[in-house]
Amino acid sequence: MTETKSKKTSSPSALSRRAALTQTVAIAGVVLLFSIAAILYNTYRLYNQVDSKIASVAALAETSLATAVWQVDHASARDFINAVLLDPDVVFAQVVTGRETMASRAKPGYAGMDFAAFGKNGQFRTIAVEIRKNGNRIGTFNLATSLQSIRRDVVISCLVTLVLAFVLIVVISQTTLYFSRAKLFNPLKRLEESATSIADGDLDAPIDTHLPGELGTLAHAIDDMRDSVRHLISDLQESKLRLEDHRNALEKTVKERTEELEQKNESLNKALDDVRNAKRAAEVANLAKSSFLASMSHEIRTPMNAILGMADILWETKLTEDQSRYVQVFRSAGENLLEILDDILDLSKIEAGRLSLEEIEFNLYEVISKTCALIEPKARSKELSFSCDIAPTAPEFLSGDPVRLKQIIINLLGNAVKFTEEGTVSLSVDPLQTENEDLLLQFTVKDTGPGIPPDKLDAIFDSFTQADSSTTRRFGGTGLGLAISKRLVSMMGGRIWVESSHGSGSAFLFTARFNLSEPIDIMPGEPLPTIEDGDLPALNLLVCEDSKYNAFVIQTYLKNTPCTLTIAENGQVGVDAFKREAFDCVLMDIQMPVMDGYEATRTIREWEAENGRARTPLIAMTAYAHSEAAQACLEAGADSHLAKPVKKSALFDALQAVSLPKGGDAESEEAEAARISVKAAYAALERDDFASVRVLGSDIENRGKALSLELLTESGAALQQAAGDVPDRAAVRRILDDLAQVVDIPGPLG
Repeated sequence: MTETKSKKTSSPSALSRRAALTQTVAIAGVVLLFSIAAILYNTYRLYNQVDSKIASVAALAETSLATAVWQVDHASARDFINAVLLDPDVVFAQVVTGRETMASRAKPGYAGMDFAAFGKNGQFRTIAVEIRKNGNRIGTFNLATSLQSIRRDVVISCLVTLVLAFVLIVVISQTTLYFSRAKLFNPLKRLEESATSIADGDLDAPIDTHLPGELGTLAHAIDDMRDSVRHLISDLQESKLRLEDHRNALEKTVKERTEELEQKNESLNKALDDVRNAKRAAEVANLAKSSFLASMSHEIRTPMNAILGMADILWETKLTEDQSRYVQVFRSAGENLLEILDDILDLSKIEAGRLSLEEIEFNLYEVISKTCALIEPKARSKELSFSCDIAPTAPEFLSGDPVRLKQIIINLLGNAVKFTEEGTVSLSVDPLQTENEDLLLQFTVKDTGPGIPPDKLDAIFDSFTQADSSTTRRFGGTGLGLAISKRLVSMMGGRIWVESSHGSGSAFLFTARFNLSEPIDIMPGEPLPTIEDGDLPALNLLVCEDSKYNAFVIQTYLKNTPCTLTIAENGQVGVDAFKREAFDCVLMDIQMPVMDGYEATRTIREWEAENGRARTPLIAMTAYAHSEAAQACLEAGADSHLAKPVKKSALFDALQAVSLPKGGDAESEEAEAARISVKAAYAALERDDFASVRVLGSDIENRGKALSLELLTESGAALQQAAGDVPDRAAVRRILDDLAQVVDIPGPLG
């Protein structure tokens, strides 16, 4: 009985202590939370002040340094940096233009540290601000700020806040403990003694029901507890049933959510499959597009080869004035059709990302002069005033892609001449800015034509778009020239735009970036005569061509030469003829029925190897215009490649290159053939016939391999590359000048 009494008197004291401890912990937690919040806010405020100060300096730098950097005013830049360093927290400031440091200063103690070192050190806050002029980036302002003073202020603020928090915790805890013991724990202790007695079985134990507030309510509740105990078991059973129902409902909900997630996962997998299928469909569509363009190129170039070939043949005959005009009409129409086809292929290459720019040295004045020389006759025929001006400050020698630059200018000048009925057409070239080795040029083409309506200016550079798209328009064209020019200008790091109003002419402007270059030393070459019909040796030729019209063109080209021709209408017939008879050269069309040119070429090379026959020169002819077709021909075993429509001069150059003098030393024959090919390549270059140059380059490469001369082999390969899809005339000339020296050295070639 004594132990029970002791337990009854000790329990309330333990409860009071636990409550006191809980109160103290709760008060301390709340105060500490508010203290931490105050510390974080104060820290955020201090750092925000630093960021605001840095941002204001950055904004000031954007406006104040633009003029100084543009005018290369070092003094103004240094003054601005000195003013910024007056702030005690700013330790480093720097103005950089391109690769050059215009002005830089660091406070004592930080000398020798660069901007990157500050950025890697957590003790500093850095910012790099782009300085722009007219929308172009001209420099960078770098700023480093020390965080030492800010962190010191943060530490002091933390200490003060924590001390105040500790004092506040002590005061509030002691006050609440005093009032809680007097008003709560002592009455609760007495109430607990009564409840304990009832729990021990003394249902007659007195309960003080006169206690105030909630304690009185609790006393009444304990008094009613005796009646509630009887209902406790039934209430617990009912609660158990409700809990079971809740568990069943929860399991049902989990099952429904699981099924929903499985459905969503299935939908997501289906969506991923749809995306993959769409990607495959897009890839298939892209391949189909490339295949379609290649097929269209072949289907158009094959009949065009016959048309232009016969036009060239007719042009060489005696014609009346009217007949000459008629021939000139369908020659021009055919060439225009080929230009349209080339534009479509160019646009396709650009959209597929397969068109890349060359990076070669060229003479700007020479490119502009030759470009204007192409346009001037058209302007003169319309009695237009035509001029091309280059600013005296423009450098002469640059590095870039002169062929694509020429293509853009021809597009713009050609449009200006086409749409201008009277007045002037002009081209001007002006340098805008130079940064280190980088030069930005602006090209302006002006005309006095009809102008462009304002509602057409935004769409003028879209594909297949013209300012006048009605069915009654006066001027033809596909509308691809400006679209291609826009893409090429973008690839050159510039932009293109038009300034025009209806009825007052137009001005097309574009910018392009180039690298400055050293002067190009080009040796002048002697002009060489073209190959005439009688210059060809007597060759026995096998012509594999399924088109009777193209075969007739080749027969007509060679009818006044001592050459003999055997025509095979497909690859299988050609292979059979080759096995029966010895030929000096094979002209192989690529796309033929029964057996195509690739398979026929491989079959001929395999038969030569099996029978120990010497390699017969084989020239592939294809209507595919892209370089991949030429490479495929060479890989199949062809010695060179001609693209349709085949010009008479290109065919004669190719035949001249593969013809060898009979008898004598094999090395001497190969050497003489190499000399002939170099001379023929010079002549083709004078005519700007780069297709023939490529053919002759392939022949020179083969001669170099036969003679085991690495220099000759590499030069032949380099000549083919320089005269490729984007020919570089200056590079071709340099290679030919080197080759001219190679074929004259003493030894096997002497």
